[in-house]
Amino acid sequence: MKFVALCIFVLSSACAFARTGDDASFERVLSDRYNDMLRDGGRAYDRKDFAKAFELTRRTACAGDKTSQAMVGRMYLLGQGTPKDEMTGFGWIKLAAEFGYADYTSLARKLESALAPEQRAAANDRAEALRRNHSLAATGMSCHGESRRGAIIIDSVICTPESDGGGMVRLRRCTEDATN
Repeated sequence: MKFVALCIFVLSSACAFARTGDDASFERVLSDRYNDMLRDGGRAYDRKDFAKAFELTRRTACAGDKTSQAMVGRMYLLGQGTPKDEMTGFGWIKLAAEFGYADYTSLARKLESALAPEQRAAANDRAEALRRNHSLAATGMSCHGESRRGAIIIDSVICTPESDGGGMVRLRRCTEDATN
């Protein structure tokens, strides 16, 4: 009986330690604040305040939101609010395509086919670096397709971060290697 109790204690301590170590990669944010970041990033983009849009949208992209990842990819490709970087732009768009939404997968395929073989290898390495830190598995984000126009056709992707209780959500932090 003591052995079983000791095993349970060791396992629960290891799980708590793993969770604590993992917490440095995440921040706790009120769920309303996360929704504000999504909304405010889109509004800033629409106003052509690309610096503000990039700041807000990059944060939600790092957290795993697929729409934000596609938008950050576009901003890198066009040099909006950030220096133009086609490899990083492709990487973010390929990461957004992880969900399987047709608009993102189609764009990722088109961009990849336009790259020379040596560029393609570098771009896929870039996408892999982003995937390690900001994929659905790495962020705990949950996404689903939705029809915003009331039709049968899925026309948007809605992602929800993992709840940390008490109206808080856990957002994966941006990492340096996500932009370099």
